[in-house]
Amino acid sequence: MADGIQNNVFGGGATAVVDADSATRQHGLDPDQMRPAEPEEDLAAIAPEIRNIGVLLDIDMKLTVELGRARMKIRDIMNLSPGAVVELGKAPNEPVDIMVNGVLLARGEVVVVDEQFAVRITKLLSRSERIKRLT
Repeated sequence: MADGIQNNVFGGGATAVVDADSATRQHGLDPDQMRPAEPEEDLAAIAPEIRNIGVLLDIDMKLTVELGRARMKIRDIMNLSPGAVVELGKAPNEPVDIMVNGVLLARGEVVVVDEQFAVRITKLLSRSERIKRLT
């Protein structure tokens, strides 16, 4: 292996296999100091199919804060105009739903930070409940 990199060809496509310790030493760093931190929980014990979740950690996901919901007839929707008020069926002090890609993740309260709306998380689904929703 030259310079910590080995080139292989599989099925007509080229791949590069990098020896991380060798590449780290090349840049004057100690590989033992570059080890990832231990996970909070052993994810393999929770669900074997998510052992390689690390490859997904940089994917952007849509976070939505839902203040409430309303059902309206088409005729009422067509009659909406500026100044119309749509009741959302939720009291101002009730928690809002925080969802990731449409799946409930947490509950929170609406706050203002630097003159912009924000949400403070007050209750988070347990890690096992969140992982179950992903599978």
